[in-house]
Amino acid sequence: MNDTFLVKVLSEYLVFAVSLIAVSGFLLRAFTQYQSGAEIKFILKNLISQGIKIFVIPVGLATLVSEVISSLYVRQRPFVTMTDVKLLVPHGADGGMPSHHMVFMMSISVMVYLFNKKLSLLLIALSVISGIARISAGIHYPSDVLAGALLGGVLAITYARTMLKSGNNHLALK
Repeated sequence: MNDTFLVKVLSEYLVFAVSLIAVSGFLLRAFTQYQSGAEIKFILKNLISQGIKIFVIPVGLATLVSEVISSLYVRQRPFVTMTDVKLLVPHGADGGMPSHHMVFMMSISVMVYLFNKKLSLLLIALSVISGIARISAGIHYPSDVLAGALLGGVLAITYARTMLKSGNNHLALK
């Protein structure tokens, strides 16, 4: 296996692994809460409601804010501005600040913390590996990755605290 292949997998596809692991952990935790004999309609309604509260809203908001920032502050990617940086995986020459991959993965990782602290740490580690791979691939500067991680993490924490403080204690799975 060559290094370019590994960098491509880690930089481009680890985001899917983080998403799949997070959703699997959520579903496993949610299904263990229900008594045998609970109506499937009730279970599905609660799963959809919790999934929206835990993943769709905070990750969607973080992604939206990230898109707005990158449209207002366009910083060219390293492979565009630096002649000594070789792009290891195909990527568009659009702006890269903040890293949308990191925003997405860190917001998911922080939200998973609400129901599974150990799993959240694994997801954070995978996110950091992906961020390093994206820097190695010439797609991002380290500051793009750091800004994305901070943005995703801070927005998810703010969302979770706001929802929990507002009395919506259904946000965290019990």
